[in-house]
Amino acid sequence: MKRTDMINIKDILRHRYELDLSRDEIAAAIGVSAGTVSNVLKRAAAARLSSWPLADDLDDEALRAQLYPRNERDSETVQPDWDALIEAYTAPRGRRRARLTRRQLWIEYRDEVRAQGGAAYSYSRFCALLKGQLAGRHAPTQMRFDYAPGLYGMSDFSGKTLPVHTATGVVDVEIFVAVLPHSTLIYAEALPDQTICHWTMAHRRALEYFGASPGRWIIDNLKSGVTKADREEPHLNPSFREFAKHYGLAILPARPKKPTDKGPAEAAVKAVQCRILLPLRHETFFSIGAMNAAIRRELEQLNTTPMAKGESRRAVFEAHERATLVPLPAHPWEWGAWHSRKVAPNGHVAFDRNHYSVPEGHIGRDVEVRVGERMIEVFLDRGGERIAVHRLKSGRNQYATHPDHMPDRLKAVRDIRSPDYGDILLARARRIGANALAWAERCMASRDFPEQAYTAVQGMSRLAETHGDKRVDAVCAQALSLNRLASGYLRERLKKGGKAVVRPEPQETIPSHANLRGPTYYAKNQGEKP
Repeated sequence: MKRTDMINIKDILRHRYELDLSRDEIAAAIGVSAGTVSNVLKRAAAARLSSWPLADDLDDEALRAQLYPRNERDSETVQPDWDALIEAYTAPRGRRRARLTRRQLWIEYRDEVRAQGGAAYSYSRFCALLKGQLAGRHAPTQMRFDYAPGLYGMSDFSGKTLPVHTATGVVDVEIFVAVLPHSTLIYAEALPDQTICHWTMAHRRALEYFGASPGRWIIDNLKSGVTKADREEPHLNPSFREFAKHYGLAILPARPKKPTDKGPAEAAVKAVQCRILLPLRHETFFSIGAMNAAIRRELEQLNTTPMAKGESRRAVFEAHERATLVPLPAHPWEWGAWHSRKVAPNGHVAFDRNHYSVPEGHIGRDVEVRVGERMIEVFLDRGGERIAVHRLKSGRNQYATHPDHMPDRLKAVRDIRSPDYGDILLARARRIGANALAWAERCMASRDFPEQAYTAVQGMSRLAETHGDKRVDAVCAQALSLNRLASGYLRERLKKGGKAVVRPEPQETIPSHANLRGPTYYAKNQGEKP
């Protein structure tokens, strides 16, 4: 019997024999049930205790012995060797050895006592006594942690689920729970499953709910977070490690099968089960979105309701913890899954039946592809140098090709088939110079169709790559003055040093004779035929 029980017994006797209160009055005054008062008074009457104060020599042990005398049958029963039994029962269990149970201990004890002709305890009495022996010798030592504000965060799955009614039937969804241990501020949401994508994105939404990030985060050893559970060197899931790096979180997996390493998370899970899942058990949900809206409603009530100390979780968080957290990055982390790919001979990597280019020189190489919500990135190694990034294609058999990734010998083939190839050629001519642009425009205008001048303008652009923009622009000025609109003329001028060809003006002389008609003649005979 506990010490507090002895105090209650003395209070019951004092209220009865000194204050002369009734059973119900005693129960209300002391805070125990009326049945407890009746039981104590009945035992006191059997022990002939009917006055107050009690005798001076009647201490707690003596009072215990009078009211709760030891079972006489126990005194006749052969006592087990408790030290040997407890040592065998608490010995480390081998992985391949059968587990020693309480029933087997009792059977061996009973058979040994009967062989000696003695009386053994019943199985129920044996278990009760064994429990008392274990509590006295092997009671687990508990430690209370004081978590500094803003230092830790924890997360886990509830284990208890809620049903969602879909077109194919009823599906149980997982409940994710996160908590900041100092203020015990809780976040919870429903997820379709425990896959790495949903697990990681739930952490992002938890940080957004808190509005900031702690420095350390303790998780369980589920596969979505830890690919290899090891007490000394656990291996984190690459995607989850990337998420933690983005938010500056030091992920600390709990020891396997040690839930006490994340006690606040276990307490938060129990609070979510009792304060959120139980009130929602009578509601019918047809989507996870509707369920999360209901969970958020109950969650706000849970976080704003005063706790035993008088303050709510939200109030403690705002007063003591928010200022100590690290602000979130300007851009939220986007989910990305890693895939290994090989660069095809056409310089592209394939994903989901679409193709994405990489720079020339990586054909045949194994690369790592990170596929996010909107973008696809190509890396030489996971977490290494990024060599390409593209927006995800939504169709099938589509190619995303960056112009800089194509070899020079293939760019012309690509460009000439482009519907805006004329604009591309004029843009190149504009980069060479004003005369080159004017020459290209006049060249296209001189043909029946602009497409017929594409090869000539393309030839002018190639000459600029060999002879330089300034020389080609100067030669184009000469060609414009002579209206020479062929790239062959430009090539010949450049071979000769780009010198201009000066044509002499024709010298026409009219011999003097008397048969000359001046302006007076034509003015006089205007309109008449000669």
